[in-house]
Amino acid sequence: MKVVLTQPKARLADGTDIGRAAKTLKRHGFKGEAGDVILLPEVIGEGYSSSEYALAVAEMARAFGCHVVGGSHFDSSQTLPANQGIVVDPTGDIIAHYQKANPYGRERQFARAGERAGASFRIGTVECFVSVCADFFHAETYRSLEVAPDLILVPALSVSRKSSPDMARARWRHAMIARAFEQAAFVGVSDWAYPVRTGGDLPSSGIAGLAHPDPESSRQLLQTLGRSQVRVFDIDLDAARALRADQRERGFEIARARQEQI
Repeated sequence: MKVVLTQPKARLADGTDIGRAAKTLKRHGFKGEAGDVILLPEVIGEGYSSSEYALAVAEMARAFGCHVVGGSHFDSSQTLPANQGIVVDPTGDIIAHYQKANPYGRERQFARAGERAGASFRIGTVECFVSVCADFFHAETYRSLEVAPDLILVPALSVSRKSSPDMARARWRHAMIARAFEQAAFVGVSDWAYPVRTGGDLPSSGIAGLAHPDPESSRQLLQTLGRSQVRVFDIDLDAARALRADQRERGFEIARARQEQI
């Protein structure tokens, strides 16, 4: 399974950002298959109407022949919209809707909290879960999961109030590694490159990357995109499943213990 993470260097918010991300993937030479998935960053759908957003995500999925997790957008027809997104299969059909349950910072001035954090969906036999940016850090996000995910996907806009992105990057990276081990799942994050500004004064921190739940060396715990706008990861799902089985055998299935404490 290939997981495609993105980190655009520019944002126009004029209804062209999804199309420009697709052009970047084409220049990269990516050719998808039905079991692969592309993850777009948070609010990449700003500037689109709801119908235009759904069409743009569906067109990307059909163009690359794989699943697309469409970042997120705000429905401009609503007075107080939720930060929400869709997952589309290779034929262009929507297979999941998700919302952000924990609006962050200035977002709270114009957006409402979603009904629940994220959504589960399947790609073949792979259990996936998507959660939007700040929801990733909230323990409640994972307590309602009915099925343990093999892959957690996070569309992000990693704004920071610090003078540099270093602190935000460190916190995200530590959280990604810890969550991957806790959930025995790969964690993929797509973000905006530093210092893209997205409607406020604070820049994004550029924290896109993939955390491995049980790699062979510590250097493989987290692989970032660095200065790249796109990176394709070929993930070994057996590693996550083997870790989960090992945790269960040793009485150390952390995610299950967290659910039982509800």
